[in-house]
Amino acid sequence: MKKLLILFLALTLNACSDGDFSVPSFIFNEKVNSCGEFVLYITSTNSTEVLVLTLPKIAIGTVEKTQSLPFSATVTGTYRIFDKGIGATYFCQAIPPLEPKIIKELVADGGTVNIITSEVLANSVVTGYKHEITISKLSFNDGKDRIFFENFDFGIFSVKN
Repeated sequence: MKKLLILFLALTLNACSDGDFSVPSFIFNEKVNSCGEFVLYITSTNSTEVLVLTLPKIAIGTVEKTQSLPFSATVTGTYRIFDKGIGATYFCQAIPPLEPKIIKELVADGGTVNIITSEVLANSVVTGYKHEITISKLSFNDGKDRIFFENFDFGIFSVKN
């Protein structure tokens, strides 16, 4: 009986699993990249992790303002992990390439994109606009895994006149 109890305990302990999801670091390069006017993305150092924002036309403009855009059908956020680094044109292609492969994708199911737009001046002349982008209450969920950030600094996106 003692041997059966030991065998049962050994099998029970062996069957325990702590899951296979590791929390992403969310450490990205400071440079905000764009594809067109409304797809902004930041990458990790080795370009295998990407955070993508798709914004409506009104979000990136040429008027000084502060705006808050909740995630919706027109404002989306996606976090992707690739099996190897992506190229600079990955998001600018009409049909995404087969390589590199997406290992994990989480779609934002909550949060608000906050954008502060200000003029860039040179000798009192407006030469462009700077858009400081943060995300408050950023939440990703795929049914199994959930990631939440109270405040996330996406970065600064600049456009020239």
